[in-house]
Amino acid sequence: MTKKKILLVEPGYRNLFPPLGLMRISTWRKSMGDLVHFVKENPPPDYFGYKQPRLLPNYDEIYITSLFTYNFNEVISCIRKYQSLYPDAKIHVGGILASLLPDLIKKETGISPHIGLLEEAEKYPPDYSLFPKLKFSITFTTRGCPRRCRYCVVPKIEPKFIVRENWEKDIAPHHEKIIFWDNNWLYSPNFHEDIEKLKKINKPFDFNQGLDCRLFDEEVAKLLSETKIYPLRFAFDGPHHDGYIQNAIKLAKKHGFSDIRVYVLYNSPEDYDTPEYFYYRIRQLNDLGVAVYPMKYRPINSTRRNWVSPNWDKEVLRGVKLALVFFYKDGMIKKGREGFRRIFGESPKEFISKMKNLNKYDRELWKKKSKERKKKSINRSYKETS
Repeated sequence: MTKKKILLVEPGYRNLFPPLGLMRISTWRKSMGDLVHFVKENPPPDYFGYKQPRLLPNYDEIYITSLFTYNFNEVISCIRKYQSLYPDAKIHVGGILASLLPDLIKKETGISPHIGLLEEAEKYPPDYSLFPKLKFSITFTTRGCPRRCRYCVVPKIEPKFIVRENWEKDIAPHHEKIIFWDNNWLYSPNFHEDIEKLKKINKPFDFNQGLDCRLFDEEVAKLLSETKIYPLRFAFDGPHHDGYIQNAIKLAKKHGFSDIRVYVLYNSPEDYDTPEYFYYRIRQLNDLGVAVYPMKYRPINSTRRNWVSPNWDKEVLRGVKLALVFFYKDGMIKKGREGFRRIFGESPKEFISKMKNLNKYDRELWKKKSKERKKKSINRSYKETS
């Protein structure tokens, strides 16, 4: 069988993690005896030890991944680039964006993308050799989620809830930590078996997408307290979590967990998602002494980065963004109560007012700086022509 030349491409968007799908494809195609190269467009200074390969004059097949819908322009530009560079290559496009907006991808590039998971590649572990400085392994114990929340992308990408029996094969012995991307691990019938595996592996691990607070009970809290999970993550996205999240936090603290972080979705089209309800949730969590990660919703069927929900106000939204950028590290609202009230206020009404004032202050500051830059430019031009 003739060995094929395969090129894997990650477009030039910013990504906190390496592309797991392409890493599995790399292992899969190498197992067939193919020559595999990986390229990251516009890589950051140190992308987990990635080194740009010397590209060949031709490739047989090219796999291009995609991330969020608001990365549309970067992805389309990348596809067109490799269509131009390698007109004879067979190009495969996949990933989240491609699965959500396949018709738009086809309209812009002529390529019909793969939708959902690439089953052949899912059977193989990630190729960690592509990222020699990576310090953690990435895997799933399950795929999909039975909850099927209306605002969530998971049912469209992974419509079936599937248990992965041999996830431990994805763990590299030299890695310090494991990051799991499960969408609802606590729903897994293999939960107790997974706990025993994690105890045996004996590495710190993080269920990065959070645990379902509705399934977090005394037994789960006790079992997790016997492992190296860190931090403990939940979500408070709507009324369906109210009551459950407060109970989960109390149980977690009872069993010794101190680093608890909670995602809070906002700006979604759900009727309950208003600035007032956002304030209620972050205030509740701050009162309980946990860290809060506000997560701004963007439509899963739109390429617009700055979408504003009908229930929200553009000025308030921008104020929240500024508060997270200037007052908190990594967009996380810390536990301190005094700082919280100073920044977000004592009531929903004060919260909205503070966010609008913060936005107004920032706008005025930018106008002032813009005038100063313009004045300096005029003075510089005058001196040069004198």
